[in-house]
Amino acid sequence: MLPVAAFYFAGFAVPIGIVAWYSLMPARTFDLAASPTIANYVTAFAEGYWRPLYWSALGAATTTLICLGLAWPTARAMLRAGRWATPVAVLIALPVFISESVRLFGMALFMMPAGGILAGSVEALTGTSIGSILYTRPAALLGLVYIHFPFALFPLLLGLSLVPGEQVEAARDLGASGWQVFREIEAPLAAPGAAIGALLCFVLTLGANAEMRILGGQAVTVITHAIEQRFSYAQDWPLGSALTVLTILVTAAAVLPVLRHLDIDSLARR
Repeated sequence: MLPVAAFYFAGFAVPIGIVAWYSLMPARTFDLAASPTIANYVTAFAEGYWRPLYWSALGAATTTLICLGLAWPTARAMLRAGRWATPVAVLIALPVFISESVRLFGMALFMMPAGGILAGSVEALTGTSIGSILYTRPAALLGLVYIHFPFALFPLLLGLSLVPGEQVEAARDLGASGWQVFREIEAPLAAPGAAIGALLCFVLTLGANAEMRILGGQAVTVITHAIEQRFSYAQDWPLGSALTVLTILVTAAAVLPVLRHLDIDSLARR
């Protein structure tokens, strides 16, 4: 494990340490030897940068809940599909190998109000002109769900596949309702897969930016866009580093409690 540990230390821990130290440097400086200060964190909250962080966390949590809600019945249907499960899984996974921007621009073309695929088709068939949700928060949320749904589905599919069919059949033979089977058998046994899917979906969505810029327009600013602006246009690396550290802390607050109660080794053995 030493080579792998050294690789992750050099490629993960060291850059995060540099960013954390940079966040304590005076504003608009590239010096790493100045006296540490928490002024950048004070500025981050005083200038309202908590709002993009709030919208990012809210969007990530909402997307995760929607994806899990859609993934559970989809995973159950795939497990019952028999030989059709593999083609369905391939169709769901195939878009992951296509550029995210290409897929999002395709969604934007579909949702455009006048010359879009949906509006144009409806007007051609019915003569009715419809509106569009493009460049709104619902459009951005739809894009987040569309992009990150597979990351919630496949871990949950693995979790549900580990539920013994004999237990489900025995419960039904003893008169258990569908809700009781879900609550007492499926949910507890598939919980590790659901937790992994939720973590993947939440972490990836929290750092999402393309969905907001392509589908959301200026309707909402997320924390990744604010960080990009600080590092590029404003050339204020210390403040950008402070925003990055705050994002890491929010991610850790969501991920670490789940990982502490999740036995990965036990799940792998199953």
